[in-house]
Amino acid sequence: MAKKNDYSQYLKETLGNLIDKLEVTDLHKEFLKNRWLDQVMWLEGRATKERNHHFRLRMVTIIGGVLVPAMVGFKSNNGRLDQTVAWIALGVSQAVAISAAVEEFFGHGDKYRNYRSTAESMKIEGWQFMQLAGPYKRFHVHEEAYKSFAQRVEQFIQKDVEGFIARLDEKQDDDQDDADEATNNAEKALMRLNQELEERTQRLELERVRLAEQQVSQTSSMGDGGGYSGSLLDIEMPPSSRGDNFEVGDSPPAEPIAEIQSLMTSPSKETAGRRTARSASNKTLKSSSNLPPLGQHALEWEETVNFKALKTILTEQNSVTSPQSNGTPVTTAAANQLVTPSEVSQILECSLEDCKVYLPGILAAMKKYDISDTSVLIGLLATIRIETGGFKPVHEWGGESYWKRYEERADLGNVNPGDGVKYHGRGYIQLTGRANYKTYGQKLGVDLEENPDLAMDPEISAQVLACYFKERGVDEAARAEDWRRVRKLVNGGYHGWDVFAKYVDRARAQLA
Repeated sequence: MAKKNDYSQYLKETLGNLIDKLEVTDLHKEFLKNRWLDQVMWLEGRATKERNHHFRLRMVTIIGGVLVPAMVGFKSNNGRLDQTVAWIALGVSQAVAISAAVEEFFGHGDKYRNYRSTAESMKIEGWQFMQLAGPYKRFHVHEEAYKSFAQRVEQFIQKDVEGFIARLDEKQDDDQDDADEATNNAEKALMRLNQELEERTQRLELERVRLAEQQVSQTSSMGDGGGYSGSLLDIEMPPSSRGDNFEVGDSPPAEPIAEIQSLMTSPSKETAGRRTARSASNKTLKSSSNLPPLGQHALEWEETVNFKALKTILTEQNSVTSPQSNGTPVTTAAANQLVTPSEVSQILECSLEDCKVYLPGILAAMKKYDISDTSVLIGLLATIRIETGGFKPVHEWGGESYWKRYEERADLGNVNPGDGVKYHGRGYIQLTGRANYKTYGQKLGVDLEENPDLAMDPEISAQVLACYFKERGVDEAARAEDWRRVRKLVNGGYHGWDVFAKYVDRARAQLA
């Protein structure tokens, strides 16, 4: 029996002898040794190294975790001995903390499991090839099975490399998310403080006005002149005229726009009148192919929008009908029933009522863009679940400081003051930025640039999602069952991959 320290050499010689006995060409034998066997040996070495590091650090953590409480509770009549034990306990506790931090940072345990899993998979693949079993049982000789084996080995190696890169990207995304969360928390705390100060100032101003009125009422020696008395109540504000503050070339008539705006309530409505128009002649909107992926985070915005009345006004104003397919308006009833609301509710663990309301629009949009495929539906359902937290269009939400990050974003086409909040994320995959609203509005035949709240309409939001899947190649990635690419094309990274993969698996189990 070979010694433990010589196991790697023993394994290499044994597998090498087996390769020499195969009925394949010498060139193919060289490939098996230099590509497959060397990769197996490298994975074995890395797995052993990571295992040793992981076990050492874990042993330090476990033993230290047992010793420190005992040493802290140690008491004797010898004060010097007690002091020595206390210092030793401090040193051991520091060693435990350091070992835990090192393991957390380098992830030796995760690396060990990954290397060991890949190494065993490669061994199993080689064993099946040598025995002409498993995927190679249809071949009669090894030379015929060689091409298939070589392709599968390359796929294993490529998958291992992609997995490493994906884990690295996910770790970087998590670090960035932590930094963003800390920044957001600081901004929210500052906003609350500013709001409290503003409310206090308003209360003081109201009290000052009340005292001034009281003083005026008690003074009987006032003159009869009509001048300003010093009280804020004497200031007469001119009557406001809605829609007269701005003049924009090639704009629709003021009355329809005012009527449309009266149908919607939004936090940005109060501030819109205070913004001034600024020339954007030297700025251009980017094409959709150069735009970044749509929004990544969303929270529900409680808002009521009368979509039917809004679309009626747009129809009368612009003579624009709902998007049509082959000259006939698309209706949800015509959609191919790939899945039922009950099934979607079970798969996504969401409200059945929401599924009944919004699923018909999703299926109709899939049919319109010719992506009515089970695999595409699986990717689409998982995407909706992670982007919205349920199964209905949502608003991206934040305070005034939050929207500043979207101001002056040329990559989003935000060229005017207030574009950040006006063109915030809406819908199933967070349509964000003036340029995206304009581009997808033109594709759908709806003026989303002038009426961004229409992106929350169930039918329009579903068509934006389906159009994005079709034009960005997300549907092709889904048909190939390349789910990591599906997430990458939508998210721009792999944020939330675990949750996304969970609902992909649930959908495949139910629908595939």
